[in-house]
Amino acid sequence: MGKFFVDKERCMTTVFIGSDHAGFEYKATVLRFLQDKGFKVTDCGPAAKERCDYPDFSSLVCKELQKDPKALGVLICGSGIGMSISANKHKGVRCGLAHDYFTAINSRAEGCNCIALGERVIGIEVAKQIINSFLTASIDENGQELKSRLARLKEIEEENL
Repeated sequence: MGKFFVDKERCMTTVFIGSDHAGFEYKATVLRFLQDKGFKVTDCGPAAKERCDYPDFSSLVCKELQKDPKALGVLICGSGIGMSISANKHKGVRCGLAHDYFTAINSRAEGCNCIALGERVIGIEVAKQIINSFLTASIDENGQELKSRLARLKEIEEENL
């Protein structure tokens, strides 16, 4: 596992957030929470809690991540599973599914630039902790172990996506 540390400059990072109808309530709360903490947050939708398909909104977030390699993404659906599957179909996006502090931090340590979570799985305070931990943790990008793994993931992407 790569090393991580709290990076106060990470708050300057742009965060793209999206959900489906099952994650809509948490998205609204998390959006305000992150703005209050000083993050620059872009809401990629949806604009209302009407039934919608998670791939549409995870794709909007992922396309933004592809344009800005320093940005991070947050995806919320009912379980987090659908959003994470959809996000990982996009070149250059590495989305971890987190349900606690440990999985959030380890997602960053493994080079994830996006995190997914489930509104029906965890409470809102845990969701805030997960997202804050993910966004403020940084990875040792010069570590050989992580560099090697990310290079291998890029090769796999080139072969399969």
